[in-house]
Amino acid sequence: MTIIVGTNNQGKLQEMQSVYPKEQITFVSYTNYTNQAYEIAETGTTYTENALIKARFYAKTIGKPVLADDGGLELETFPDLLGVETARFFKPDMTDTQKNVQLFHLFDGQETASRVINLHAVLVYAWPNGEYLLSAKTLKGKLTTKEIGEQGYGFDKIFYLPEKDKTLAQLPKEQRNKLSPRVSALKELIEKLKE
Repeated sequence: MTIIVGTNNQGKLQEMQSVYPKEQITFVSYTNYTNQAYEIAETGTTYTENALIKARFYAKTIGKPVLADDGGLELETFPDLLGVETARFFKPDMTDTQKNVQLFHLFDGQETASRVINLHAVLVYAWPNGEYLLSAKTLKGKLTTKEIGEQGYGFDKIFYLPEKDKTLAQLPKEQRNKLSPRVSALKELIEKLKE
């Protein structure tokens, strides 16, 4: 089974591939079927709308079913800041560490503020005729006060899980994958596809 993914992000493709043996499922970028990369304007007001916009665009463009996702980080104390705007909240050329430091600075002088954070992921598998399957998952945690751990990418070093007493970046890949909302949503979607 080959699944075409509507992404230009190699890290995302590798994460998806790490969940399944290649002989079971192979994840390939839509760019294997086009001679150019596209940047899609995410004009939706929800993760679902944005994932749908991307999946349907790529499916129509290449004439094959495509998997696309959207997601974001939400801060309980600043509900209007990130969310669906997470990617656009940061400058395009920032490293993960620079993004994390920017989040820490939001809490300067706010010792009593809630540091509860939620990581959301929505995956959509769309066919060229507009039909689609959807899966959505959320992971709840707390924002650390500094980067902790060496594994993963993105917000993993600042995403603390009280029940594990560790950040995502301190967990081995197998455990991270079990907790990752994108991976959980992917597994659910693959099961729906098999049905």
